[in-house]
Amino acid sequence: MKILSIHHKSNFCYKLVLFALLFLTITTSCKSVKPAASKSGKKYFETYYVGDEGTQYFVKPILFKNKKLDEDLRLDITFRYKDVVKDSAFVNFSINSSTMYKTIERLELSNKSTAIESSKVSQLFNEKDKKGFVSRYSTKFSLNEIKDLFDHNAWQVIVHDQRKSIKYQPIKKTKKIIKAIKNELFVLM
Repeated sequence: MKILSIHHKSNFCYKLVLFALLFLTITTSCKSVKPAASKSGKKYFETYYVGDEGTQYFVKPILFKNKKLDEDLRLDITFRYKDVVKDSAFVNFSINSSTMYKTIERLELSNKSTAIESSKVSQLFNEKDKKGFVSRYSTKFSLNEIKDLFDHNAWQVIVHDQRKSIKYQPIKKTKKIIKAIKNELFVLM
């Protein structure tokens, strides 16, 4: 009787372990699937394969500050690339401020050797947050211009609204991020 009880307990343990492994296998294989984004250590941008159109790149938001006005500007870039640089890049930016930006007439991006500007700036939204307002806008630049801008990391962003021009400077970390994006992404073009 004792031998039967030990055999029964070990059989029960075996079945329990088998059930646990089966359960873990099923639950981990049923996770939702995110579109194929390549990480591979590139924490400042994401890549998406888009078939015949090549690869879509998303440069994650880069922070710029205006210390005098206590405002932040976060800028992200989306573009597609395959073999040759021939397309445009969409530049979206958000301004965190105590005042709401209802209209922006122009956006300028510059560094030591390159200056680009767009007067076709579209408002995406304005919203209220804890510190004031978030104003989100979008514009388009030539991908070649954006690529040239990444040659130097000391950028300046100037937003022109109806009343004034506001300058935003990169913080120390932003300069490192711009350099990393140049070395890991734009070096491929």
